[in-house]
Amino acid sequence: MDKLSVVKRNIEWFRNSGIMRPDDGFWGLGERIVVVDGNDALEKINENFYCQTRIAPGVVSLEHRRADCNFQAALMFELAAEALDDKSMRTVADNLVEFLTDRSGLRHIGKDDPTRDLWGWSMPLSSKYCWTDDNSWVVALLLVLARRGREELREAGIAAARTFRKHMRDYYDYLDKNGKDTPLEKEIMPGTNLSPHWLGLATMAFAHAASMDDETDYRDVVEKYYEYAPSGPPKHLSDNRKPTTTGLPWTLSEYGYLAMSASIVAKQFDMPSAWEIAEFSADVLVEHQYETGHFAAEHDETPIAPHLADMIYTQNWATLGLYHAWLAFGRNEKYRRAFDRSLDFLARIQDKSKEPWFNGCWRGLYDTKAGKWGGGDCWEGGQGSIYSGWTNAPICLAFLLDITGESLFAGS
Repeated sequence: MDKLSVVKRNIEWFRNSGIMRPDDGFWGLGERIVVVDGNDALEKINENFYCQTRIAPGVVSLEHRRADCNFQAALMFELAAEALDDKSMRTVADNLVEFLTDRSGLRHIGKDDPTRDLWGWSMPLSSKYCWTDDNSWVVALLLVLARRGREELREAGIAAARTFRKHMRDYYDYLDKNGKDTPLEKEIMPGTNLSPHWLGLATMAFAHAASMDDETDYRDVVEKYYEYAPSGPPKHLSDNRKPTTTGLPWTLSEYGYLAMSASIVAKQFDMPSAWEIAEFSADVLVEHQYETGHFAAEHDETPIAPHLADMIYTQNWATLGLYHAWLAFGRNEKYRRAFDRSLDFLARIQDKSKEPWFNGCWRGLYDTKAGKWGGGDCWEGGQGSIYSGWTNAPICLAFLLDITGESLFAGS
């Protein structure tokens, strides 16, 4: 497997597919490309994501600019510039960062706004809503990029983390008073729940903030998460969910998030509960990885089946989770073998179509029985959705981190 070639082909997808216009990143990049033809979820996609550009017959780009997707791509281009010795990629990273800070309007700056310094979901759609998963990535990546030499981003990362922590302190106070199974009476932030996709990611953000902000205590909200979450979802989240393929309380997607986030937290805080859940989660991934290298799709927003590999919510995070568990646990070989199997699988299925809107990407869902992209569509997942962030940037980052020896650990 030629990892640099995998990275190069994916970078070319970002530049040539139509997801990023202009291709230097000046106006950021869209959330995803959607295959229109045969897409059973198209009506709901059109209803909720109506800023679209037709880039080819039967193919559109969803044009909303998300902060998390753009920050993920910025780090990817920055690492790729070094790995491939290509200064033009550094220019793209510069433009994406400047778009976010200077042109997107996504950072909330209202003086009396309770969400001040948090980042809205996307522009031009729903920029006022500050989701917990998106802001987790924004905080973490602002501080990762600051540590890599973009010192001007440090203040924005710490300010967002402090506001985020305040809201999460309110949430855990509510749980302490009312119990884990009691739904919130009033929404604190969209995505305020114990799922690893949501507040598990928040612990990663707080680990990064703690490494750079000596004036704020982040350990309290991190400890609370690992007190409540390991036992599984609260009743109001689990009542209407399909059973997992493993019989475990969380889906494989969520153990991927936990393996990554808890490893980062454990390294930063040396927190016993985080070490325990990081090891357990990584072991779950090792145990339930198929010989192909894939993990069963069982996320709420994807078609569910053991032979389907989900690139939006599962394979991507499981791969990054195994990488960070490998490093956190002294380069444990069982995690390395599972990580390598996942990379091999991802390299094999990387799209080789001649069309530029496909070539070099990872689409949303792969059918391992058929040996091709497939398995159905959901309005935010499935075979016809090709995400910039959350799929292609994180998967490419897994290859880049391995190539460069870098990581998402706080302080590294």
